[in-house]
Amino acid sequence: MRAILIDCIISVHFKFHLQPETLFLTVNLIDRYLERSQIAKENLPLVGVTALFIASKYEE
Repeated sequence: MRAILIDCIISVHFKFHLQPETLFLTVNLIDRYLERSQIAKENLPLVGVTALFIASKYEE
């Protein structure tokens, strides 16, 4: 499931022409959150979008 989420995040990353560091930070944030929390499968996209939003605010 993580792989599908990351593929989706990569496509959004390329669509908006974001910095490579934003993608790396997004994946890092997702991994760190999933390490510590058990979430429902249907909430996984919310974690991905939120991580991308935080990373883009930090890096862009």
